[in-house]
Amino acid sequence: MNGSVRVNGRVPRYHRIAEVLRERIHEGELRPGARLDNQRRLAKSFGVTLMTLRQALELLEREHLISRRHGLGTFVAAPSIDYDILQLRRFAGDLQAKGEQVTTRLVGTKFALADHRVSDALGLGPGARVLVLERLRLVDGHPMSLQRSFLPAPIGEEVVRADLARTPLHRALEVRLGLVVESARETVSAVRLERSEARELSCRTGAPAFESERVSYAAGGAPVVFDRVFIPGDRFRITRELHYESLQGATS
Repeated sequence: MNGSVRVNGRVPRYHRIAEVLRERIHEGELRPGARLDNQRRLAKSFGVTLMTLRQALELLEREHLISRRHGLGTFVAAPSIDYDILQLRRFAGDLQAKGEQVTTRLVGTKFALADHRVSDALGLGPGARVLVLERLRLVDGHPMSLQRSFLPAPIGEEVVRADLARTPLHRALEVRLGLVVESARETVSAVRLERSEARELSCRTGAPAFESERVSYAAGGAPVVFDRVFIPGDRFRITRELHYESLQGATS
């Protein structure tokens, strides 16, 4: 950052510093993944002590706007998404509904032999042939999630004829095969990213992440797609809306 920024007024200095940095992040001056100046330089630019500067950074970190990485520095955090696990929604559509600029990059398609988890999920025999479709979701050009979709070969052979770089998978299923996803079962686990997933998501190998495994079913209960989605832990939050029943005579 260039120049010196003086912070005055009755509001605590660290709150004012946090507000200045917050505005720079929201206005795009500081973009996701950008590295902030080191703390001594930042403190000097604001005309405050290191302790005051660190209080401001702690406030922004609690708001998930920045992340501090030991030995590397302070970085603008990627946008995080609140995900209601009780709703059957497509991740990209959920992002767009929140006003995010979402793009999809087709990483690749190939036919391969299913491992036992894919076979079990899709109700296939051992070593069955499946289509593997890999896509990267980006928000404002920043990687948000990596999705691998597995489809039984007979379905995959039709789907792969579509322009999957432009056509959403659910649309290809509907148009080419008349298959409409009506229900799904999803499991979300905490994992550490392997090298290949970390590379696509611009993360370090071993970074904490969420892995969503979802089996999608067409009418009649036939499984048609098994998805594995990897989302870095700092870009994803799970939310639930809870309602408590009032129990007569119960004590809190």
